Order: sequence, then C-alpha cells, then structure tokens
Amino acid sequence: MGLISYKTTIKDAEVTFTRVGVKNVPPFSKVTSVSVIPITETGEMIAVRLKNRGLDIPGGHVEKHEKSPEETLHRELMEEANVTVKDIKLAEVIRSNYFGDAVEDASYMLIYVAKVDEILDFTLSYEMSYERVIISPEEFIRNYSAGDQDFMHDIIKQAYKNLKT
Repeated sequence: MGLISYKTTIKDAEVTFTRVGVKNVPPFSKVTSVSVIPITETGEMIAVRLKNRGLDIPGGHVEKHEKSPEETLHRELMEEANVTVKDIKLAEVIRSNYFGDAVEDASYMLIYVAKVDEILDFTLSYEMSYERVIISPEEFIRNYSAGDQDFMHDIIKQAYKNLKT
C-alpha cells in the first residue's frame, strides 16, 4: 500500500492522516471532505492551483445539506475546475485524528477517481482556485505541495489502478 500515514501541523495541532483502504468506508456523517482525481482520455489528470495550497486535486469540505459524497464531489469539481466526470470509483479512504484521538472522534476524507466527461470553460474563482491544469501524474507529483508528496504519489498510483478495474 506504500506510505500508510503522515503527520502534519494544522492550527498548531499535530494531525495524522492514515490510509485505511476502500473496504473501510465510514458512514457519510463521519466524512468531512471529498476529493477527486479526474482522468482525461489521454491519461492525464486535471488538477487545480489553489490560493492557499498550491497545486492539488479538486475537492473540499462536505456541506450540511449534502446527502452523499458524490454530491460533494460534483459540487467541488465544478467550483474548482468546471469539469464533469463519469465512472466514479472510490480510490482511497483517509482517516484523520483532527477532532481527537478517540475512535469516535475520527473524521474521514474520501478520494475518488473518475473519467472526465466534459471540460467546460474555466472561470476564475476568487474564493479558491485560480488555475485548472491538465497534467501528467508524474508532473503533478513533482509540483504537489499541498501535503506529503509520497502520500499523494501512492494515492495517485492507487487511483489509476482502481480506474482500470
């Protein structure tokens, strides 16, 4: 599975992100964010340049009215990249101890992979995203700075495998 977890500091607290695999899907009420790796017909991926994180995959926090991770995925993808996707598959489940170390405090991020359906005109989002990038997975990893490169590299590799199955 590659790199299983990494630690980082968020708001002066040490937080651990741990890959738990797609067979360990939590209830949606425990999911705090959803991201997607959109793959083009040529095998490149669509990434976004975000104001506070640099180059990253599209995604974000679940909103209270949303009923499913797919709903969050589609909203975030349109907000940040103005892209639609199809053939969505779960690529990874990541557990976080952001809200505490007790089991009941765990929160989760779901990362999906999907085929790009339509690339719409990109409109600058002054809130978050200021560029949509069509990029090879290798180039993405070389330029990724929003988190741990090795952790993201393993997730990207897993996502491409999941898309083929």
